[in-house]
Amino acid sequence: MRINWEAGARQVEEQEAWAEEVFPAAFERLKHAATAIPPGTAAQPFVDALTELVQAQADTTGFVVRRRWVEILERHFPPELPDPDYTTE
Repeated sequence: MRINWEAGARQVEEQEAWAEEVFPAAFERLKHAATAIPPGTAAQPFVDALTELVQAQADTTGFVVRRRWVEILERHFPPELPDPDYTTE
């Protein structure tokens, strides 16, 4: 059991080291791809939200908390507000 635990711990450490090394370049590729999308397209809010979420993850040592996810998603996908000129009978 101990051998399995140590092997698992070693594997997690190796995966974390790999991710730490590869993440900056992968994030740069994401940002570069995001700038290639023409502004005003239907995909723009998705691209902006994804880029901001990845940046938020990069800024933490753990996971992005739900509150932060909601802040980002609300900013890029605001709720539909009622139209004040629309009236029902």
